[in-house]
Amino acid sequence: MKIYEKIRLLRKTVLNMNLKDFHKKLCEIFGDKALTYHSLCRLEKGHREDVRISSLYQICTGLGISLKELKEGTDAEESKIVTILHTKDRFKNRFVYNEKANAEILNSRNMRFLATAVALEPGGATDNEEDPLDANKFEKLVIMLQGKIVACIGNEKHLLKKGDTLSFASNILHHFENPSATSRARLILVQNPKSY
Repeated sequence: MKIYEKIRLLRKTVLNMNLKDFHKKLCEIFGDKALTYHSLCRLEKGHREDVRISSLYQICTGLGISLKELKEGTDAEESKIVTILHTKDRFKNRFVYNEKANAEILNSRNMRFLATAVALEPGGATDNEEDPLDANKFEKLVIMLQGKIVACIGNEKHLLKKGDTLSFASNILHHFENPSATSRARLILVQNPKSY
């Protein structure tokens, strides 16, 4: 059972409350520091991949249980040393550059880095990107998985093939192109630290 499923189950069966009433209860307890209704809705539907401990504290207080009791029997209890983001749960982390380029965040948002899988259809390209102007702060690593791409970094162009890697300061304007007319390209982008 997912932790959000358990929260919903306890709210409905133990408290016998609808979501609006539960939110009102949290507002009475925590005032203007209470979770917003929108955040609570997203959390209960499982649309928030990582839940802050402060949010769980509020929910546990509202439910009248401890964090340990909330986590018992849920997937969150499975490991204390790793975070697993299953493929079926990554649908919330997909975004589209355009009809020929899309990406999917691969790691948990509580990590210090960002890893994305990028797919480029034949002739596809990502949008131009550049991170904040601290040259020593943000770095990206490209790991080619399939096909070929042209990595356009500043005014340089580099052809990468399956198995190749490339790293650069991500404050430099950059994008990636698939020069093939027939083959798909796939790559992993790792950014450290993440900029969002």
